Amino acid sequence: MGVIMELKKQSILPLYLLSTLLFSGHAFATTFLPLEGEVDARGELIEAACSIDNLHRDILVEFGDISARDVKEEGEGVLIRPFMVRLTGCTATDMGDGLLRYPYASVTFIGETTNEDPTALLTNGKGLGIRLQDRNGDILTFGQPSPGYALSSDKNILRFTASVVPVQKNVQAGEFYATARFFMDYN
Repeated sequence: MGVIMELKKQSILPLYLLSTLLFSGHAFATTFLPLEGEVDARGELIEAACSIDNLHRDILVEFGDISARDVKEEGEGVLIRPFMVRLTGCTATDMGDGLLRYPYASVTFIGETTNEDPTALLTNGKGLGIRLQDRNGDILTFGQPSPGYALSSDKNILRFTASVVPVQKNVQAGEFYATARFFMDYN
């Protein structure tokens, strides 16, 4: 009985393989085309003169509770708060004459401005905006670089101020906030 079982196994296997080949001819007839693709990589390697201090990358200018009366209807608001952009790891560059010089940094602030005043950052508060000034008190224009700040190997703190300003005749009481982004340019 063991011999008959062995013969059946040996005769079934070739039949199975033969039927598989006959009935799956379409699978073997299919032409396999290689799938081609492409990966492109690009970028620009830059050498930044400094880094923005990670501990001070996100800056909050806190005005706290203020009276709507303190926001003048004309001109500059009386509410001014200082803020700083801190840079670290500033390196000198060789200008080709053998002398190392530290570059200048300028900051460009970008954000949505009010319709009434293109130098005032739009807030969610009714009738007011936020204006930014450089270290000399000159009003900054959003989307335009600030004047250059001289850098050194020591602490590099770029000083600015923010002020609440009226942009409409009627200023309404309530919470307000505004957001601006900034980026650095070195020259």
